Amino acid sequence: MLIATLVVGAIGAVCALILGISLVTFAVKMDAREKEVVEMLPGANCGACGFAGCAALAHEITVNPEAPMACPAVKEDTIKAIAALLERDMGSLEPAVACVRCKGGPQEAPSRYEYVGPRDCRSAQLVAGGPKVCQYGCLGMGSCVTVCLFDAMAMGEDGLPHVNIDTCTGCGKCVEACPRGIIALVPKTGTYCVSCISEDAPKDMKKICSVGCIKCGICADVCPFEAITAEKGKAALIDQDRCRKCGLCTGVCPVSVITGRTVPEKARIIPGACIGCGICEQVCPTEAVSGRAKEPYSVDPGTCIGCGLCLAKCPADAIERYNA
Repeated sequence: MLIATLVVGAIGAVCALILGISLVTFAVKMDAREKEVVEMLPGANCGACGFAGCAALAHEITVNPEAPMACPAVKEDTIKAIAALLERDMGSLEPAVACVRCKGGPQEAPSRYEYVGPRDCRSAQLVAGGPKVCQYGCLGMGSCVTVCLFDAMAMGEDGLPHVNIDTCTGCGKCVEACPRGIIALVPKTGTYCVSCISEDAPKDMKKICSVGCIKCGICADVCPFEAITAEKGKAALIDQDRCRKCGLCTGVCPVSVITGRTVPEKARIIPGACIGCGICEQVCPTEAVSGRAKEPYSVDPGTCIGCGLCLAKCPADAIERYNA
């Protein structure tokens, strides 16, 4: 027994010696800059960057000179600081935020049965397809709020989740958590979003939801930038790259399903650059622009809806946006 114990102990000692030597011989030295990069990252370890966590991303962008900044939660000034530290271009990310594409709370879109179970949308969806009559509507259990790592979502009194665009980082965790695909990421600069994804026929929609898209297509017809598509049988969809924040669609939607996420910026004319051509006055849908030929025109901020038609048509680039 003693001999066996000594043999096992000797084997253990040899193995420990081998491991110790290997640890020293094959040790990978960490780039000192990697630790600094980790400290600059949010530290939420949300995985939106495609890596296991912030440390893994920091390692990649430090050792790989071609790796772009993949963290959606990083601010522009932080990206510049990391770029300066690593002495290379990190590229840039267009900030995105979550958009909840449903306005049908319990009052607008009732339930077909009383759900009793965990307050989790995925669990509720497994029970006969969810309690809500509209199969495309928000279940209102708050799974998206639960998974948000930045406290950017909260359940409102209307029984629906609401997004704080100031704190939302566009990480996409809420998108993954929604079993009905209601939440989408849109550019932070975007102003309008269609709050419905239903593919029900209008006559069926009206029976189960009072605020759902009825597929009338009026929004697409009135959009001067061809930014809205209204395919047959599907809710309208806004192309954020084409949208110029004119807001004309919100004024004609009969069910008010197009939601304004931010206050549109107004337009104003730069007197020194205006050539007095009057094109802005001709294209303004609300008659907010006035003036005399060959003299600087002006915009009435109270009437301007921030549509941007004047900006698009001005031959002298004499019009700019501003927050009123």
